[in-house]
Amino acid sequence: MVADRIRVVLGVAVTLGVIQVVPDRRLVAAILLLVWAVLFSPLTLADGVLFVLAVVFFVGQNYASLSAGIFEFRHKDILLMPWYEPLLWGFYYLALKRFVAPKVRPPRIGVGAVAGLAATSVVFSLFTYSSHVLLAATICSTLLLFAFFHTALDLAFALAALVLGFVVELFGVTTGLWSYPEPDLLGMPFWFATMWISVGVLGWRFAMPAAEWIAAGLSRQRA
Repeated sequence: MVADRIRVVLGVAVTLGVIQVVPDRRLVAAILLLVWAVLFSPLTLADGVLFVLAVVFFVGQNYASLSAGIFEFRHKDILLMPWYEPLLWGFYYLALKRFVAPKVRPPRIGVGAVAGLAATSVVFSLFTYSSHVLLAATICSTLLLFAFFHTALDLAFALAALVLGFVVELFGVTTGLWSYPEPDLLGMPFWFATMWISVGVLGWRFAMPAAEWIAAGLSRQRA
């Protein structure tokens, strides 16, 4: 557990450092993929599926948010974001898994996980016209998540994601890599907190179980 956590902290530091010092954003993406593969080795099939699921989901989620104007990247290489940006979400989920519960099998996906994902997605699709409205809406969706999920591991994933999010967001806004039109504190809107908490809880309750289920199905097909 300690070794996993050290590798996660190192991974976050190296990731942000590479983004800051390497000017070619395609090269950044290639370097980061190599760094993550080494740091998180050995990777399982479920890890790979989790990475892909996170990338695919947040490509759409980010593009919708960027199109609505609730934040903006300085570099707009693809779908209003840098080349490496979608890959970061795969890293974030692998990092959370390794930091909080590297040896624990995720729970099965239940009705609460589906409802929580749907509510969170709807909030970030419909209430992005105002930062303050989005904050109120995300507070409601986050409270819904906690009504469904409030075990020690749920809270651990929520807290770990919040800390990770604070570090990432502070890095992004202070370096000018992205910005928010209506910041509340340190260049960030308050809803960053509810967003990242949701990332943690839904990662544990939906994304990680989904990755395990898909990986198991792929393994059966190859057997």
